[in-house]
Amino acid sequence: MKRVISMMLIFSFAFVILSGCTSKVNNALETPAVNVKETENVSIQVAAPSGAPTLSMIRMFKEIPSFGDHIEVSYESVKSPDLMASRILSGEIDVAVVPTNLAAALFNKGADYKLAASSVWGVLYVVGNEKMDGWEALRGKEIYTMGRGLTPDIVFRYLLSSNGINPDTDVTLTYMGEATELASAFIAGKSAVSVIPEPVLSNVMTKKEDTEILLDLQEEWSKLNKGDSSYPQASLIIKNEIIEKNPEFVEAFLQAYENSIQWLYGNAEKAGEYNEELQTGLTKGAVVKGLQRSNIEYRSAKAAREAIEAYLKVLFEYSPETIGGKLPDEGFYLEK
Repeated sequence: MKRVISMMLIFSFAFVILSGCTSKVNNALETPAVNVKETENVSIQVAAPSGAPTLSMIRMFKEIPSFGDHIEVSYESVKSPDLMASRILSGEIDVAVVPTNLAAALFNKGADYKLAASSVWGVLYVVGNEKMDGWEALRGKEIYTMGRGLTPDIVFRYLLSSNGINPDTDVTLTYMGEATELASAFIAGKSAVSVIPEPVLSNVMTKKEDTEILLDLQEEWSKLNKGDSSYPQASLIIKNEIIEKNPEFVEAFLQAYENSIQWLYGNAEKAGEYNEELQTGLTKGAVVKGLQRSNIEYRSAKAAREAIEAYLKVLFEYSPETIGGKLPDEGFYLEK
């Protein structure tokens, strides 16, 4: 019970940051044929937190691609982080998009999953009521943010420190419970500078048109990490049993997921309509306006591994418990 509670807390902490390839593909959601013995009926449960993770596979949620007559796939957008964490720990969910640090924590606790791909590459932005020039302009400011000691806080503190700003003495960090509280405070004028994630930011910019994006924390991260595009905030995990027993399905699913992400950028309005129809919490307008800032891009575990390791190392140095107490070994990654 202690381990379940601990992991649920880790998920809750990471989940708050999520409440967020430009190539074109054909409109048809094509998936390779999957051969399964007629006697085998396979049911696969796929889940993703609301926000950018659900958006990354919204086409699959809505169009439900076929992976063969004997494979049934169910999709669910989960709003409760505690519920999703417990279902992952119990093995009820077979495939999930989760915060990358949660994936590491699950692996370190012995959960039977591998990381197959990373797909959400950061959604944090520093915004203000007026233009400011760079990090130095934040010195002496009160900044509203969220998740004290959690992944949003760690990323922001790391970037502040790396740019010569002491987060404990050079700025005043005021913490809110979640992104919607941050948004309300900023719109109401209670805060002049805030760290707000997409897709909430798009709603803020619609309601408060003078909002200025002061810093793109994804770009700032890339400047410090060998020019990599960003930090791998959310990743896709797959249960080992599925990987071992149904490798053809796994290959087909990953291809369909990549196609779904690529499709987004040429079909933002349709993606917005899908989100509204499925009541995921995102409006069509938020999807259209915030898609580019949601930084959704498919990279296989092999391609993303260097960026994942750099991200987890930063989290480990600031707060080891956010990744389960240690850096995961090579068994964490699905290599293909």
